[in-house]
Amino acid sequence: FILIAAFLGDIALDEDDLRLFKGADDAQHAVQSNHTNSGVKTEKTQLICSQRAIFRQAMRHWEKHICVTFTERATEESYIVFTYRPCGCCSYVGRRGGGPQAISIGKNCDKFGIVVHELGHVIGFWHEHTRPDRDEHVSIIRDNIQQGQEYNFLKMEPGEVDSLGEVYDFGSIMHYARNTFSRGIFLDTILPRYDVNGVRPSIGQRTKLSKGDIAQACKLYKCAKCGESLQDSCGNFSSPGFPNGYSAYTHCVWRISVTPGEKIVLNFTSMDLFRSHLCWYDHVEVRDGFWRKAPLKGRFCGDTLPAQIISTDSRLWIEFRSSSSWVGKGFSAVYEAICGGEVKRESGQIQSPNYPDEYQSNKECVWKITVAEGFNVGLSFQSFEIEKHDSCTYDYVEVRDGASESSPLLGRFCGYDKPDDIKSTSNQLWLKFASDGSVNKAGFAANFFKEMDECSRPDNGNCKQRCLNTLGSYRCACDPGYELAADKHTCESEFTSCSLEDGSRCAWPCSCPTLVEEIRIYS
Repeated sequence: FILIAAFLGDIALDEDDLRLFKGADDAQHAVQSNHTNSGVKTEKTQLICSQRAIFRQAMRHWEKHICVTFTERATEESYIVFTYRPCGCCSYVGRRGGGPQAISIGKNCDKFGIVVHELGHVIGFWHEHTRPDRDEHVSIIRDNIQQGQEYNFLKMEPGEVDSLGEVYDFGSIMHYARNTFSRGIFLDTILPRYDVNGVRPSIGQRTKLSKGDIAQACKLYKCAKCGESLQDSCGNFSSPGFPNGYSAYTHCVWRISVTPGEKIVLNFTSMDLFRSHLCWYDHVEVRDGFWRKAPLKGRFCGDTLPAQIISTDSRLWIEFRSSSSWVGKGFSAVYEAICGGEVKRESGQIQSPNYPDEYQSNKECVWKITVAEGFNVGLSFQSFEIEKHDSCTYDYVEVRDGASESSPLLGRFCGYDKPDDIKSTSNQLWLKFASDGSVNKAGFAANFFKEMDECSRPDNGNCKQRCLNTLGSYRCACDPGYELAADKHTCESEFTSCSLEDGSRCAWPCSCPTLVEEIRIYS
């Protein structure tokens, strides 16, 4: 985290920014991003559930309209952190170096529109009224500005900011309101200079991205001109001009994003693309994730319908390219979000829909987990918050030892205490999550993995005496009178031979006797 040197309203300034505003730096400080691959990693610290939901909604709002994706941080070194700093509500503009970068959401700032605005700074936007051409569009009434806040209305130079050819946008979510930093609530500090369609435009909205915001961000991130972000629980899409044919040199990207904890089922309903070796020319690619380098599910061309595709998590990336002059009908596809399903992997995590935010009402999800033959399924809950009831009648998680609802019950769980670790007796485990129509909670996250009884091996887990199996591992132990050696596998006697003064020997448990005890024994 770069220490904050100063602030421009809600913009955190580092030393380069300070030089910029002092006129000492002529470098290009445009609408800037520096976020690689249009992906921004996020981390949220010490947030309540309602705040997390607002932040997620604000990020999805940006994702809906431009080709930027926000994903939870795993081990990445560079990421943004939603937190609280002394500045209150503030953020840097664009990416600043490596490592964590804070977005401070202070008191009364945890509102949808304000968070969208602060994310605008992260994405690369300065305030609209600081554009070099702003005096052609707005008037700054300096006499009404609070003392000491005049710097918030400084104008940038043409060499310092690039609006990417977009016109001045009164409706931008990055624009100040007419009384921002005013000495009195009814005193204006910034006003439009002319009418638009016979009406003086309003400024300072914090409702949604404007058309200008979207157009400028798409230019900044070089978004494909065709395609869109699909966030509904079901929908359809098709190549441009379908079924009347697509043009040559077309590039489209669709990003499907459903609720975390759900998966995407994708079915192509029509396919008529120019066929080539390895689909080198015209093709549609499906990738299992949020970007163009996610694992490839398939590259398709010709007229054969691909098999059904199911995502691993809650996102799919679909990219269409044409480079031939041959015109086919194109393709069409439908998708829907599902929760649960068959899981055939050695390890992974399952989550309730929308985790870690509140799950929806009237949801029912069933997972059937299968690992390799000869192994058991281990299940370890990492987080658990389900509506509490004495008999878990309303919302619950049910686990069964096998592949179906008729398999032996291992437990039905609800409340706020994490269930104990669970192990199946075969290579399959059945799990169900259900919610009713009333109280919703944060849900659960559970890790599953293939489990084996190492102690059942012929070598007894390489333990000299006793082998104790645990979920996901095992440990060695010793019989009474012995203790585990430093190698954690062999055992040593707890008795040590001791010498007396006359040269005779005795056995003494644990340690040698003291000198006084030796004298007493000798006597």
